[in-house]
Amino acid sequence: MKNAIASLFAHRANTLVACSAAVLLAACGGTDAGSSAAAQTAAKLAVANADKGAALVDAAVTAAGAAPLSAASFNVDGYEKEVQAAADAAQAEGGTKLLATLTSATPNATTTSTYHLYVATTGSDSNTGTQAAPFKTITKAASVAKAGTTVHVAAGTYNGNVSTKTSGTATARISFVSDTKWGAKIVGTGTEAMWTNNGNYVDISGFDIRGPGRLGILNYASNTLVSNNHIHNLTLSGGCTGDGGAGVVNATYGSTNGDMIGNVVHDIGTPGGCNGVQGLYSSNTGGKIMNNVVYRVSSFGIHLWHAASGTTIANNTVFANGSAGMGGGIVIGVGDSPGGVLLNNVKVLNNIVYNNPRGGIQQYCYSGATCIGTGNVVSNNLVYGSSTNVGMLKGSATGTISADPKFVSYNPTATGDYRLQSGSPAVNKGIASGAPAVDILGVARPKGGAFDIGAYESF
Repeated sequence: MKNAIASLFAHRANTLVACSAAVLLAACGGTDAGSSAAAQTAAKLAVANADKGAALVDAAVTAAGAAPLSAASFNVDGYEKEVQAAADAAQAEGGTKLLATLTSATPNATTTSTYHLYVATTGSDSNTGTQAAPFKTITKAASVAKAGTTVHVAAGTYNGNVSTKTSGTATARISFVSDTKWGAKIVGTGTEAMWTNNGNYVDISGFDIRGPGRLGILNYASNTLVSNNHIHNLTLSGGCTGDGGAGVVNATYGSTNGDMIGNVVHDIGTPGGCNGVQGLYSSNTGGKIMNNVVYRVSSFGIHLWHAASGTTIANNTVFANGSAGMGGGIVIGVGDSPGGVLLNNVKVLNNIVYNNPRGGIQQYCYSGATCIGTGNVVSNNLVYGSSTNVGMLKGSATGTISADPKFVSYNPTATGDYRLQSGSPAVNKGIASGAPAVDILGVARPKGGAFDIGAYESF
C-alpha cells in the first residue's frame, strides 16, 4: 500500500458518536445570544470530566435545567434517550446547542466545536448547511468546514464516495459525526476508497460504510480518529490489486497518530481471497488500535507494516480472518518503503485472537531481514484456534492464554454475541497499563478485579 491513552479514550472515542451521546447536554448546533449560560457551563463540565460518571452528568444536566438521569441509564445503549430528553428540555428553556469534544491526549484538555454544519438526505448542496437548510453530501460540508467545525450527518443512506480534505488543529478538530450511531449509511461506488481523508486533526465517527471498493476509510493524514464505525461488506469488485485494501488504512508513511477505536469491521473481501486485503492496516508511526471487533477479513485482521512503530494494539476481538494459506489475526512488522525502519515500542495487549486458521499473533520480517527493534511488548492476550498461536522473532510473549474465550454466542457472522460468559478464561486477566479505560460500549474498565481481555468488559 502507498504511502495518557486511558484518559484520551475514555473522553475522546465515545463522545463523538452522536448528538445524543452521553456528554451532550443540549442538542447539537450553534450558540446564540440567548443561550443559557448554565447549559453551556454544564455541557462543558460534563465533557471535561466525562470519566467521573453518572453522578457528574446528573449534576450537569440538572444545572442545564432538566431532571437528573438514573444511574441505571449510564451506558451507551440505554443512556442516549434520557440525555436527549434532557437536552431537549434544556433547549426548550433557551439552553445552548453545544457539542463539546475532548480530543487532547492530556486529561481535561478540551476542544469545543465552534462551528456546526448539517447534512441530510433531504438537503441540497446549494443550501447553506444550517440545521434548517442542510447540505445533501458530506463532501460538500467538508469543503466549507474549517478548524473547530462539527459536521452533523442525519440518519439515511448516502450514495457515493466521500472526500474530506480540510485540516483542523490540535485544539480545534474537525469532526464528522453520524447523529445516530450507524444511522448515516455511506454506500460508495467504484473499486477504490469509499471515504478518503486528507485532513489532519479529523474525526470520523459513528458511520455505517460499505460498497464495492477495496477500502472503507483511506486516511492519508496525521492525528486522526476513526471511531465507532461499522465498516463491512467491501466486495472488491476490482479484484485483488497490488495496492491491497482494508476496512481502515493509515496509508502515508510520514504521517503519525492515526487512531482506530471502537469500530466493528467485517467481511472485507472474502477470507483467504486476497493476501493484500486487511481489516485494520497502519503504515505510519504512533496511533492506538483499541476496542475493535474484526472478523471475516480476506487476510489479516490487524496489520502493521511499512513505517509502523510506537503503536498500541489493545483490547481488540479478532476472529475468523484469512485462511490456512494466508493472513491471520494480528501481524506486526515493518518492510518495503520507506525502508530503514525498525519496529520499536509496539504494544500488543489484552486482545482476543481466536479461530484465525493460519496464525494468531506474529512478528514478521521479510526473509533474511532484521526488522524487529526494541521496546516491543506482547502481553496478556488470549490466542486460540490457529495453526500457530503466537510467533515471536525477538523477545517472548507473556501472560498468553491458550483457551476457548467462551463468547456468549460465537458465530463468525454478524449474528454472534462476542461478549464473555462468566466462566470465560479472559475475564479479569488483562493488564491496565496501556489499555483503554472503557470498552467498545463505553462500559468503564475494570468491572471486576482486573481488566477483561477483548473488546468487551463483561465482568
